[in-house]
Amino acid sequence: MKLVISLIFILILVVLAIIDFRRGVIPNKIVYPAVLATAAIDIFAPGQGIYPAVLTGITLAGCLAVAGMLQRRMGMGDIKLAFLIGLMTGLPSGFIALSLGIFLGGIAAIILLLLKLKGRNDEMPYGPYLASGAIIAILFNGAITIYIRALITPRL
Repeated sequence: MKLVISLIFILILVVLAIIDFRRGVIPNKIVYPAVLATAAIDIFAPGQGIYPAVLTGITLAGCLAVAGMLQRRMGMGDIKLAFLIGLMTGLPSGFIALSLGIFLGGIAAIILLLLKLKGRNDEMPYGPYLASGAIIAILFNGAITIYIRALITPRL
């Protein structure tokens, strides 16, 4: 059952990433039903439950909202996507997903700037990178978590 749920989450993220890449918008018609469906899964499917997932979603959305206010570059669609990613991934995977998304978006921005395909003031859809980070976190959740814990665990 977990595999089916993960594949549905990945499908939703891929669709949102493609739409954002092509049109520069993350449609509420997809995000809102996905949030409701994910919340229902968090309530009824075995796992960490709804409260940690909602807390993760709020935290991820809050991080992007603050970054968006400071940079004036983040759209509300990206913030809603971060909330959805938090619901889908929970703890600690949500923070891994956000970190990977930020990293991938930064690498893409550097490449686009170096190749002079985009300028410093040009807009760039961020949803595809957030979605990519979430997909990686969903697919490799256990391995990434084990690796990070090994890095931060003090060795005696």
